[in-house]
Amino acid sequence: MFGNNSGNNFGNNNEMATSASFTPTFFGKVMAFFALAVFSSAVGVYVTMHYFMQYFYQMPQLVWILFVVELAIILTSRMWSQRSPLNRIMFVLFTFITGVTIAPLITVLLTSAAGAAILTKALIATGFMFTATALIGWTTKYDLSGLRGFLMMGLIGMIIVGIVGIFLPWGNSMEIVYSGIGILLFAGFTMYDIQKIKRYPENMYVEAALNLYLDIFNLFLYILRLIMAISRR
Repeated sequence: MFGNNSGNNFGNNNEMATSASFTPTFFGKVMAFFALAVFSSAVGVYVTMHYFMQYFYQMPQLVWILFVVELAIILTSRMWSQRSPLNRIMFVLFTFITGVTIAPLITVLLTSAAGAAILTKALIATGFMFTATALIGWTTKYDLSGLRGFLMMGLIGMIIVGIVGIFLPWGNSMEIVYSGIGILLFAGFTMYDIQKIKRYPENMYVEAALNLYLDIFNLFLYILRLIMAISRR
């Protein structure tokens, strides 16, 4: 009797331990969706470069249409970020579209003489900077929540200056300054968003992953712009 009960209890404990070990943590869910976002963007780049580039050549305004779609998805994220499975569909759709929109730039780079080297440097630099700032944000004992207002003001300022730059193009030196500020801004966002993961409600892992994805995507864009500007000097 004792032996049977002990065996049953041992088996039940094993089952409980096994099921508990496979229960994903909030951080694990965020990182899983973050990895999904990077993969989805890479698929968007690949598919566009191999099958859809002709449409961008025939209709250059297609990029702006996709930008509007991206903006609409971001602005409505509060409405869908906690509604499953809609949140997962919209998340993958958004990250795929960002890959589509950046594909023309990557195509131009890869067809230029030093483009592949520039792209490689940008990817490596982004990986190192994102990892470093994420580690700082996760391990620091300082509360970074006070950065939110400053970061948002900086983001609004960058958007305004970027729009002005469309109509009043600036020189290479201004591009270096603008890109450098953008890198610092999204390095700050990365630290802030990583630390914020510790305070998120359990059901907001998609929104947390989306914020991290936006951080690394914009960090990559500004690093790429900076390296391209420096290479033209």
